[in-house]
Amino acid sequence: MLESPLTWGQQDIWRAVVAARPQEHYLNIGRIFAAPKRPVTVERAIQALDELVARHEALRTRLSGPRDCPRQRISPIARPYVEVTDESAQLVCDRLSAEPFDYWEEWPLRVAFLVTGDYVRHVVLVVCHLAADGHAADLLVKDFRLLLLRDSLPPVESATPRELAEWQRSAEGKRTSDAALAYWLSEYRRMDPVALSDVPRRPRFWEATMTSAAIAAAAQAVAARERVSSSTVLLTAAIKLAGRLTGQRFCGMRVIVNNRFAAERRDVVSTISQEGLVLLDLGTPDFGELARQGWQVAVRAYRQAQFDPYAMEEAVSAMGPGIRSFGCFNDQRLVQRDGATGLDEQDVRASMDRTELAWTDTMDRNICDFRLHIGGEAGRMEVSLYADTGLLAPPGIERFLFDMESMLVEAAFG
Repeated sequence: MLESPLTWGQQDIWRAVVAARPQEHYLNIGRIFAAPKRPVTVERAIQALDELVARHEALRTRLSGPRDCPRQRISPIARPYVEVTDESAQLVCDRLSAEPFDYWEEWPLRVAFLVTGDYVRHVVLVVCHLAADGHAADLLVKDFRLLLLRDSLPPVESATPRELAEWQRSAEGKRTSDAALAYWLSEYRRMDPVALSDVPRRPRFWEATMTSAAIAAAAQAVAARERVSSSTVLLTAAIKLAGRLTGQRFCGMRVIVNNRFAAERRDVVSTISQEGLVLLDLGTPDFGELARQGWQVAVRAYRQAQFDPYAMEEAVSAMGPGIRSFGCFNDQRLVQRDGATGLDEQDVRASMDRTELAWTDTMDRNICDFRLHIGGEAGRMEVSLYADTGLLAPPGIERFLFDMESMLVEAAFG
């Protein structure tokens, strides 16, 4: 049995767990995938699962030590929860995701094999966020699929969570963290104070999700014209709207960065994603020019997204009252298709009448007061806004999403 400090990414997630408890199940990561076309028995699937767990240290890791300063404890073997069922894949995924993990006693993976007769047709994985971020969960799906087809895979060459924690506590790791802190503080010094308040509701945090073909087509059109990514276009719109709320000329929003740019970290199965800070000068009137600025700033921000989160919290808190970034932006799309869609302005504007908005979740506690998630499929984007009602009441949440759609359509075709 080996022990190690938590990585910086794990520390970030642990802070989120503590802030949201006992509703931290929202951090669980669910994935559903089809089994190979060739017949896969349950016995073969369990064998592949054993190989997956042996392959990735993160799946054999639980917490140890006190709850205010936990460590990671790595075991040589692990047997995660497994069930065999003929239920609907989405229902099973929702059910397995609905309960928080027992971080000290439970292995950080729950698995369901969905069967028809004697064969597995789909696999459901629910991963604890302390063990994997979204990119790592996708790597697990990739490896599991291959293991269902083959007897083995080449050895893992990426760093383990334990090795990452060791590097982060080295002299080089400290220099990396210090450089990120210096960058963030230099950006914070450009911000004006923010004073926003609304009357909190109960539950305190509300989420609305917009499903829109127009926002997908408009974001892709602007991205193609300005030669940036659609993610940058969406982030630019989000910051511009946030600036309207805060009244700031220099408005900053945190973005989730997967921190897998180096070859030795490309296939790390762990939580190594952290936040970068993107600060835009909203004195720039033209949206296209602002999007190009957003691309340049985001590239710099991605390089400054590895840091000790407790040191960052202390440094940023010392900047003074009201000096703050506005929320968090997370583009969770697996594939971004940013070429021209072929839709004309009339088609896109007509599609706005079919935009849907639904209230999708509520919570009593959360570490983040404003969180924008991008997901959905090509041609039909889902934009979810989770906000503290003490910052933005439900009508404001709804208005933000519709304003984002209108802003992007005008930027594309106005």
